[in-house]
Amino acid sequence: MTDSLAIALLQHVPVPADIEAALQRLDDAASQAAGQGAQLLVVPEASVTGYNIPRETMVKVAQPADGPAAQAIAQICRKYAIAIAYGFAEARGEQFFNCVQLIDQSGERLVQYRKTHLWGDLDRELFTAGDQFAPVVEIDGWKIGLLICYDVEFPECARQLALQGAELVLVPTGLMQPWRAVAEQLVPVRAYENQIFIAYANYCGEEADLHYEGRSVIVDPNGEDLDRALQTPVLLQATLDRDTLTNARAQLPYHRDRRPELYTSLHNKPKDLS
Repeated sequence: MTDSLAIALLQHVPVPADIEAALQRLDDAASQAAGQGAQLLVVPEASVTGYNIPRETMVKVAQPADGPAAQAIAQICRKYAIAIAYGFAEARGEQFFNCVQLIDQSGERLVQYRKTHLWGDLDRELFTAGDQFAPVVEIDGWKIGLLICYDVEFPECARQLALQGAELVLVPTGLMQPWRAVAEQLVPVRAYENQIFIAYANYCGEEADLHYEGRSVIVDPNGEDLDRALQTPVLLQATLDRDTLTNARAQLPYHRDRRPELYTSLHNKPKDLS
């Protein structure tokens, strides 16, 4: 177990449906991040394949979890001795899933997560929803959970991972205008209320008719920004300190003081409020 974890987070303009360009961009970012001491690199939602693309394009670019893109990224991980969490569109039979996959420094695929909360018509017309959270895994002794974009806007998702022991939650995202409040207000709250670090990796610029907010951020368990982007391409970096995590949990023992017996109604779906 290490007392710190150096992470990097890439905010970039999307280049949809150009996997070769995406892999080159990822290689360049991994080289820069590793050169600055990062142990883990995180990139946005569907960064490798593109997110806001027509279904006929999705058929051409979506890949299996162990497909050519995954193999190329595993090679990048080994080349620079850095772990990478990346978003991509997964093809499985005739279905597509919005996925994030974490590959460690040795090139081993540790875990894959399929987005469970689909956003609007864009997601629903392209993707099938995942039906479970991914297990918490470890990188250099740090316990890491995965979510994608809209998932983090549901408090139950981050809480579920925190209760599984996650210390850091990685959230590749494609947050678009006008929902800046998610990046600036909601993500710090999720970190604070669950006493975890969150790395929220977004696009900037445009993709078809979407205008992305940028505002990627790495937040500590006190809800404080360790590094935050504006609306231009950038590689964020921060070193996570275990003492910060331990102290936050000691000062405000939210996990200990929970009363799950009072929350049983959370399992019930409310009436339609629309």
